[in-house]
Amino acid sequence: MMRFDHIGIFVENLNYGYDQLAKLFNIARKSDVFNDPLLKVSVQFLYDETGICYEIIAPFGEGNPVDAVLRGKSRILNHIAYKTNHFEKSVIYLREAGCIPLGKPKPAVAFCNAKVIFFLSPLNIIFELVEDIHG
Repeated sequence: MMRFDHIGIFVENLNYGYDQLAKLFNIARKSDVFNDPLLKVSVQFLYDETGICYEIIAPFGEGNPVDAVLRGKSRILNHIAYKTNHFEKSVIYLREAGCIPLGKPKPAVAFCNAKVIFFLSPLNIIFELVEDIHG
């Protein structure tokens, strides 16, 4: 079973991303900053007063996935993420539904090194699947 986790938004830097979202939404709390050398991104989670989670994602080193997207000014609202405690079954489910993996599963610092994988759906929406290691 997959359940909604967060909306991922690419930003030039985390402070700018926070400032802009805080102007639009009542951000009730924010997480620590997670610098991930494997994924080459810095992320921070922002939670509005209704509990919706926004993950702001900034570049962290050369060859990161953020810079080209920001230059192209498309896919800034980058992905919708779902957590699952049945990671492998969910990967198979998404593939059978016509989603194309955009890489292999990798551990993510922001999720205590749980595996994440991104898919491109037939509707051209990117989904992130996050392994729920806490059940």
